[in-house]
Amino acid sequence: MPSSYSEIFIVSPMDLTRFVEKLLEQVRVPHDDAAITAHVLVEADLCGRRTHGVSRLSLYVNRIRRGVIAPNPVMRFRQDQFPVLMSVDGDNGLGPVVAWRAMEEAVRLSEDLGVGIVTVKRSNHAGAMSVYCEEAASRGHILMALTNSPPGMAPWGGRTPFLGTNPMAFGIPRGSAAVPIIVDLATSVVARGNIIQAARLRQPIPPEWAIDENGYPTTDPEAALKGAVLPMAGAKGYALAFVVEILSGVLSGSGVGPGVKNPYNDFSGASNVGHFFCAINPAGLGSRDEFYARIQVLEEGIYQVPSTPGEKVRLPGDRALRQRQDSQQHGIPVDRDLFQELNTLAEACEAPRLTPMR
Repeated sequence: MPSSYSEIFIVSPMDLTRFVEKLLEQVRVPHDDAAITAHVLVEADLCGRRTHGVSRLSLYVNRIRRGVIAPNPVMRFRQDQFPVLMSVDGDNGLGPVVAWRAMEEAVRLSEDLGVGIVTVKRSNHAGAMSVYCEEAASRGHILMALTNSPPGMAPWGGRTPFLGTNPMAFGIPRGSAAVPIIVDLATSVVARGNIIQAARLRQPIPPEWAIDENGYPTTDPEAALKGAVLPMAGAKGYALAFVVEILSGVLSGSGVGPGVKNPYNDFSGASNVGHFFCAINPAGLGSRDEFYARIQVLEEGIYQVPSTPGEKVRLPGDRALRQRQDSQQHGIPVDRDLFQELNTLAEACEAPRLTPMR
């Protein structure tokens, strides 16, 4: 019988976080690194980005167990000619851990020098880039976060995947009393995780999402995974994905195009994902309070725009914020298949089981 979101368990965010931490610790991930990874995954679920939440946990754990992710990496940070630039070798560690440490370094540089740019090589899938942007923005810094990913999108006019969905995210601070503005998007028409999830739930996808291996539009997620996801906005999305590949892959010395291995089916070695973080300190261009005041003027202007029938004017991230508030109050929904998958994994790792809210 096909699975659906009507077959769900509701799990408290705290219990889910502890579950992820304990399971990762069982595969030799240090406590602090397990806590970072749990935070990144659960934050994505809280905001409704479930394709990048705990649905990725099995991927991370299985690659650790098969020896293609280092559970306790020795990261190397390097600064050469310019103090605002830093490169990071992630030593094939968990993506959320490597990305979090790199984000912190970008913010540190930004605090001292007004801007901080950190490139990362030898990393792995790092979850939702929005989580790093939210953290940096909560510390008063603007952050741009980019990452490349395994081939999933064909070059414009092609039908064979070469570039990843190559997401980009931005975090904009609004002051200590306000939630940051967060923009997070794939350069494809949809994140490939949505197609993976549709395949897992045995659900069709819209025909504008992807093409099959022969180059024809498809509603079959399995055929789409053998083919290619389409870029957002046609050639414009492809061009953006190309730039993300340069900044996160070429500039960092990471894998590029097919040089980034698919973590789901290629266990021959490290994925070699690349990231790019650019933090900006708004205090370097006037006071932070002046910046926040100007942001407020922009927001108020946006909200005053008359809405179209049946719609409501929103800022980027408004929907995710409401979802987060709802999930914190009522719990995080986990579909039956994922719930069973997580507990099967916990049993295999001799970790405590995940239990639903009562």
